[in-house]
Parts: sequence; C-alpha cells; structure tokens
Amino acid sequence: VVVFVLSPFLRTGVGSLLPTLLLLYAILLIVKSYSLPRSLVSIYSAIALVAFGIEVGSRLGWATSFNQPFEIFAQAIFALYLGAAAYWIGRDIWTTSEATADTVRGGISVYMLIGFVWALLYGIVATLEPGAFSPPLFESGSSQDSYLKALHFSFTTLTTLGYGDIVPVSDIALVLTNMEAIIGQMYVTIFIATLVGGYLSKHPNRRL
Repeated sequence: VVVFVLSPFLRTGVGSLLPTLLLLYAILLIVKSYSLPRSLVSIYSAIALVAFGIEVGSRLGWATSFNQPFEIFAQAIFALYLGAAAYWIGRDIWTTSEATADTVRGGISVYMLIGFVWALLYGIVATLEPGAFSPPLFESGSSQDSYLKALHFSFTTLTTLGYGDIVPVSDIALVLTNMEAIIGQMYVTIFIATLVGGYLSKHPNRRL
C-alpha cells in the first residue's frame, strides 16, 4: 500500500529508492519467517541485499554499461523471493480447515504479491525488449524512472479491468499477460470457495 501511494511522488533520484527499500524490507521479513537453518537465512538475506545494492547502483547511474544485466538480475531475485512467499502463504491457505481473520489477511497478501511479481516480470521483459509494450513501460527502455506503469499494468491485468492504455506487443508479453489474467480469475474463485468451505466447517449448522 505504501509503495502504491508513494510511487507517483518518488519517481527520480534518491526518493525513487524508497519503494525498493520497502521491497527489500518485505523480502527480509519473508526470509526470516521461513523455518530455515540460520546459515540459509544468512545466505538468502545476503542475496537479497546484493540484489538491492545492484538496484540502487542501477538507479543512481553507477556502471551504466552494466545497467541492463544488473537491473534484470535484481528484478529476477525480487520476483523469485516474492513468488516464493506467495506460494508458501497460499499453501497454508489451501490446507487450512477453518476460515479465520489470518486466512483473509493471507489471501489478500497473496493477491497483492501476485501483482507485484508480475510487475517485476513485466519489468524484465520491458528491460530486455523496450518495444514489448505499447507505449513502453519505461522511457528509453530503462526502469530507472519508475515502476508505476508496470504496477498499474499488472494490477489492471490481474483484476481483468483492462483500461487498454498499455498493450502487450511481443509474444512473451502476450503470454505473461494472459497467464496473469487467468490466475487472477482462478485465484479469486478458489479463495472465496476456500473461505466459504472453512466457514461452513466451523459453523456446520449455519446456512449461507
């Protein structure tokens, strides 16, 4: 929510690093929440910190000749970590026997994480192929300006709202867009069914 609210006002310079910093903070919380040996927690946290450092360097214009591979690496790491979090939270939701407030919070979190993961995937595609979307997600094929357009496109696709202001052009962009739209529809249906089933198991004598 903070990233959504602040992104329009933090497009360039040092301010543009705040959304990335919040993303790093979320990833570190995700890593610490796993039941992993301390050594693996340290390794995964270090990888996330390296990805954050690369993203910072890219946004501030360090080593400009390596900006594209650095950006792709950082985006891929962030997408992998957030995707793993969505998977583990989702697995707990689908295996729960009762619908609780924590189930609802988890379901909302997974939905938001799916949108962010796809925004990062769109960012990777747009970085590799600036003409993959029309108009381009990033000016001059660089993600240094803002991820606001990628987030906007991702969530309008996930919710199947489809304003049509941004259109996928390349084959990879088309496939990713279709996959996200399908997942968005299926997820909401399955999640609601899970909540209803959990509610009925907790209150077997009630009717909806």
